Amino acid sequence: MILVQNIAGRRRKGTTILQRFGLGVARLPGHDNYSVWKRLSQQAIDIYAVNGLSFILNLKKDEDKAVKLRPIIASYSGDTSSKIRQYLNENVLAVIAGIARSPKNVAEIEQDVLAELVEMHVLKEQAGLVTLDTAVFLRNDIENILSTVTPLAKELCQHIIECGSAFRNAPPEITNFLGGIIGLVQGMGVTLEQRHIGVDWKNYPGKYARSKVDFDEVCDVYDAIGPDFLNKSVIQGERYTAAFIGPAGDSFKAFTYAINTSDLSKRYREHLNRYLVDAYAMLVKGEVQNESLLRSAEIANMYRQGRWRTAVITNETFHEYESALQAIIDVTSSYYGEKLETLDTLLRSTIAGQQGVPPADMMLNLSRYIRKVTARELYNYGFFTDTIPEEGTLTVFYENDVELIRRFLI
Repeated sequence: MILVQNIAGRRRKGTTILQRFGLGVARLPGHDNYSVWKRLSQQAIDIYAVNGLSFILNLKKDEDKAVKLRPIIASYSGDTSSKIRQYLNENVLAVIAGIARSPKNVAEIEQDVLAELVEMHVLKEQAGLVTLDTAVFLRNDIENILSTVTPLAKELCQHIIECGSAFRNAPPEITNFLGGIIGLVQGMGVTLEQRHIGVDWKNYPGKYARSKVDFDEVCDVYDAIGPDFLNKSVIQGERYTAAFIGPAGDSFKAFTYAINTSDLSKRYREHLNRYLVDAYAMLVKGEVQNESLLRSAEIANMYRQGRWRTAVITNETFHEYESALQAIIDVTSSYYGEKLETLDTLLRSTIAGQQGVPPADMMLNLSRYIRKVTARELYNYGFFTDTIPEEGTLTVFYENDVELIRRFLI
């Protein structure tokens, strides 16, 4: 493959350059064929050089892989999230990656694709130029993000451990949910809300309502960060809410949402999940006895070797840890309030920032990096002692009338 670069610096693939000079040769596997191809390619370069063009010749037998993106979706609607994920196929992701590398003239983008991605708040078009409208972090961006947020996370961890000492003797599930999900993650959210930082994607209307999608490059630097141990989703029952924490794993939500058939089946599944939230919480509290339900709880990773691996947080439980929880919220909010200028500068330096995407539009994706790195450090320091790193998930229940939790999570 020959990559041609003209004086202006614009690159394009030239797969027929040899043929233009009568030097066409089949590029077949094998040393001799490749040597001929290499020699003739150099002749083509020499000929092109007299025309004032510069070249970059890739002599690898395999083509360099193009930038590939991984979509990260936040959504208050499972159906909307599915629509987004289904639409963002390989071809559409390639379009977004191309614009991340360089803004495009509107005529270069298929109009139906552009319309969908504008509706999705991924791209925007202004004065005939298509640019990014959301966070798209490429490899260099990710390296810079990690070099900035890692020391911040380490420092914050020390503050969390000091002010959250009451959680040291708490069950692991309570420490993770109250100290991690509510204290750390929502504490950072308090800062953004109080400073009016971030787009109001929860109220986006239209086809992709109440949803936001960001992108990260698929690369070794991103993979080295590890999974998102403080990712969470919730299902609300009539009396209780179930919070599923962690990147993946066996849970009753995962099992029932694997059912993907008719609309009737989906409605059945939703009602079944709401019922299971209350039923499992009552089972954990000892309010009901049912052997089949207990065995299903074991399969869903909530019960093992005669003991529960989950907790039901009641108003009494909450009040027991309220002061430590509030301290973590306060220290996290205060700490990142002081670092917002640093984070703002970081986001403006990214590829998307240089295309004019405001830091507020990228803060959600940046916060994912912050919580990943901070959670990893809290496991290293022994503040978190649950099994999410090994098993991928943790289920915690809480009563719906715990007001502070409702305010943060619903």
